[in-house]
Amino acid sequence: MDYGGLVKRALEIMWKFKYLWIFGFFLEFGSGGGGWVGNLPEKIKLPVGDFLSGALVGAIILLVLVGLVVFVLFLIMYIISQGGLIHCVWKIQSGENPTLRDGWNAGVKNFWRILGISIMILIFILVSALFTLAPFILLLITFKALGIISAIILFPLFLVLFITIILINLYATRTCIIEGKGVFASLAEGWEMLKTNLGPSLVVGLIGIGSTMVYIFGFVAVGLLLALPFIALGIFNLFLGIFLGVVVGLIYIGVLSAIWGTYIDSLWTLAYLDMKKLQLQNVAV
Repeated sequence: MDYGGLVKRALEIMWKFKYLWIFGFFLEFGSGGGGWVGNLPEKIKLPVGDFLSGALVGAIILLVLVGLVVFVLFLIMYIISQGGLIHCVWKIQSGENPTLRDGWNAGVKNFWRILGISIMILIFILVSALFTLAPFILLLITFKALGIISAIILFPLFLVLFITIILINLYATRTCIIEGKGVFASLAEGWEMLKTNLGPSLVVGLIGIGSTMVYIFGFVAVGLLLALPFIALGIFNLFLGIFLGVVVGLIYIGVLSAIWGTYIDSLWTLAYLDMKKLQLQNVAV
């Protein structure tokens, strides 16, 4: 496999087809799930009346509901964007010129199957944690020394299982979109793809890690340079400097994340297509 060509093609698609950044944006921000968990005291003593206390509780409930709605919307867009970006990169690689609507339709069409795959992957991860991290915690509570020793085996085991499951997910979603298979058939094919392409999968994974390091370095470096004018402005007008800095910073983070999400997802789709092509060539021989 031409790994250098793989990266080059992913970068070319990322830059030439900028409408894919919309999918990339939701892939980046939808995957994290964004949320917060906090502990509230049983009684909140405020120097105000019951009305204000009730208003505060109502405001908190409203914020939680709004946060839940935003979370669900981003989750929906994340799943649709998965299918949309995979479909568009596949068609581009096939010599076609898909539109944003084509990608959206593919994402909507395969929504429930991609969701099903995601749920199964989450279950696999939870089961892996149950059989690796849970014994470690129990041993650590009952026999501290033995628990620490078990971590030497159980932590690496969980890491291997986690990486394996993530790679299966990457291939299963592409099998679902490109080959039109169902949830369990896609997962089975994802496992077969990993078994027969373990070496290339690890190499592409390392390329992804290396690309991430370059991205983070560039992101931070450019971000610091971008912040300098607003720091200078803040010396003369603190409010204006902070306000404009936050606005520009959010735009910067959104655009860079969208570009990055498009690149890294395109990289794996192109790798999948190359692996499939090599498989067909080997069968023909």
